[in-house]
This record gives sequence, structure tokens and C-alpha cells, in this order.
Amino acid sequence: MDRSQVVISMRLKETLQRVLPQIIVETARSVLRRDGRKALLVPEAPPEWEYLPNGWRTHDPRIKGWNVDSILKTQLAKWPQFLRLVCGTGPLPIHLWAADLSAPNYAAQNALMAYAYVLALAAWKKDRVSLLDWGGGIGHYNRISQALLPHVEIEYHCKDVPVLCQAGRELQPTGTFYADDAACFARDYDLVLASGSLEYFEDWKGVVERLASASRSYLYVTRLPIVHQARSFVVVQRPYQHGYDTEYMGWFLNRQEFLEHVGSLEMTLRREFLINEGLVARAAPERCEVRGFLFARKGTSRNGR
Repeated sequence: MDRSQVVISMRLKETLQRVLPQIIVETARSVLRRDGRKALLVPEAPPEWEYLPNGWRTHDPRIKGWNVDSILKTQLAKWPQFLRLVCGTGPLPIHLWAADLSAPNYAAQNALMAYAYVLALAAWKKDRVSLLDWGGGIGHYNRISQALLPHVEIEYHCKDVPVLCQAGRELQPTGTFYADDAACFARDYDLVLASGSLEYFEDWKGVVERLASASRSYLYVTRLPIVHQARSFVVVQRPYQHGYDTEYMGWFLNRQEFLEHVGSLEMTLRREFLINEGLVARAAPERCEVRGFLFARKGTSRNGR
């Protein structure tokens, strides 16, 4: 390699170090060229979403789930902006990983207006609504619910991982945060909400059974990745670009399988919502859509009683 090639190679390496995430630079591999010398080969960055053919049997130390400090730090950093937006008059935020929560996000607005309909139905002719937010993080839906129905008292209950529950208790002492299932399911609720959370449980059928049993009237499962042709399958999400230093597995659920199972739990589908066009996971059998499903306990009238 002559001097000019050396200079180009050094400049290229410096550029890559500035532009690419450090984790990719550190995992760059050396391969042998035809002349026997080593050349730097930077691997392609893995996609944010990818199909896992081995499903929940996949073992990868990078898959650490949700109970990690980086998720908490990212959500806490955005909490002041979240509160300003909730108390304002503009669109409400829900995609909390966005760089700027105030930037227009039609998918988030669509998701929250669907939720507003569900919450209003559950609160029909009531002064007080008990809400279980399954996988609710540090309690964003508490403030969102108060903003949507300011004249209704929201009795807020949230179940999530310990690191998020502890922060939720400190930020919102009037809410109740559960880090264990037993305390969460020791009572029932007017509305049970699972927003972008059910798919992260391997035993999703067992979880939805418990959620349905905890509902006096309504169960709302939303922001759920749905496929229509393929059987339910598992993907991994790598949310590094959103500030989450973790990876987690989740389901893309077959719509018919999901509806048949919930229908077997004495719950009736009341309304289906198109939330987002969905996404593609690399090598997945099918692109998903993101949908919401409102179920009512059998015997619940159209006005929620």
C-alpha cells in the first residue's frame, strides 16, 4: 500500500469513527485480501427490527428487556417536555422516544384519539374511573387521561418493571404502581389498558386472561403488532437510536389467533382501530400493522353499565 492509500485509509477510519456508533466501530472485523494482507471490514449495522426464527428460545446477552436504567433515564429526560405538552393546547405526545415530542406525529395523535374514545366510553355517567395501565412505564397515561377528561377523577394504577415503578411513585405519588402481579390483580378495574405492552410477554395468552379477569367492563389492547397471513412469530427490537441501551423480544400476533383467544374469555370485541401502518422486520414472514382492540365483558351494555 503506497502513501496515498495509507492516508485515504486513515481518513476513512477517522470518518467512520465520527459517524458510526462506537459499538459498530469496536466490532469491526479484519479479513484477508487476495494479496494476503488484512483489510478493515466494518459490518453492516443490525436493523432495529429483525425476525427471530428460534423465537423465545433465542439466547443473546444483549437482549436485556425493559428493566434497565437507560430506559428510565431517557424517559425522565423527556418528562418535563411531556408535562408541558400535556398541559398545553397542542397535540398530545405518546411516542416518547421521539427526539422532539412537540414535532407533529400523526400516528401518536391517532393512537391517543382512539384511546380518548375508549376512556370516554368507560367513564360514561361516572365521576370516577379506575384504570389499570399494564406496562405503563412511569405513568404517562395518567396525565394523558387527566388531560382528555379533566372533569373525571382518574384512579390510576400501573404495572411495570421495578426500575420504572420506583420512578413512577416518585413522580406521581397519587398513582399506584405495582412491580408484582399479585398486588396488581388483587382487585378489578373499570378499564384495563395494555398499550404497546402485551406483545413483550412470551405467555401473552396467560397475560391477557388475567387482564380480562381484572376488567369490570372494558379491556383495551392497543399499539399491538398484527399480521394476517402468517402465524404469530417473534422479533427482536434494537432501540439504540432512541436512547434505550437494550434489546427486547416481542410478538407479531396473528389477528385471528388473538381475537379467538380473547373471545374465549367472556369478552366481546366492540371496536377495532387502525393505529399505524406498521413496520417491516428483517427476514420476517409478513409486515405487521399496528392496531387497537376494544373488548367489553359479556353483559356490559353499550353505555358501559
